[in-house]
Amino acid sequence: MTGITLGFILIASLILWYIIGSKGHWVSKAAIILLSLYFCLSVGLSLSELMGWPTTEKLPSKFFLHWAVVEEPDPKTGDKGGVYIWTKPLDPTRDRDQSWQDYLLSFYDGESQPRAHKLPYSRELHEQAQSALGMIMQGQSVGGTSFGEPGDGETAGAEGDSEAVEGSEGEGSLTRNGGVIFHKLPPPKLPDK
Repeated sequence: MTGITLGFILIASLILWYIIGSKGHWVSKAAIILLSLYFCLSVGLSLSELMGWPTTEKLPSKFFLHWAVVEEPDPKTGDKGGVYIWTKPLDPTRDRDQSWQDYLLSFYDGESQPRAHKLPYSRELHEQAQSALGMIMQGQSVGGTSFGEPGDGETAGAEGDSEAVEGSEGEGSLTRNGGVIFHKLPPPKLPDK
């Protein structure tokens, strides 16, 4: 983090040195200031992903599950707990919404590396995550399906999914488990020789 701060100080110093010491047209000076602000905003908005902290942003609709950690609630400290999952989108282009941040440089693409997500704790999600971890430890590939924001009131059942993780079949409401279902992924298809 210190390197990033020093980088910002260096850029700001160079820009001020250039602007104060040069005899140029004010348009070129304004362009350099705008370019430096653009770069600083790009780096600043990428820092949260580079730091590795879990996000509470919306999960991809279909994702590959790398790992999960469950923190149970602690009534003594008032900690509500949470379920932390490391995911990578299975179809990264499908879930992307256009925003003003797409016009900035991105130092994190969000697709090549797993992303940590924090979901609100529920007993059902805890059981699903433990079952999914068991499948991962047995060498199976585990995927997931997200049905919107946690607690948004959407409902869906997993009755037709024979490979769904235990505890998720036919539950009906996904508001208590964060709107997430974990399932075993089919084995990869190898190319013909």
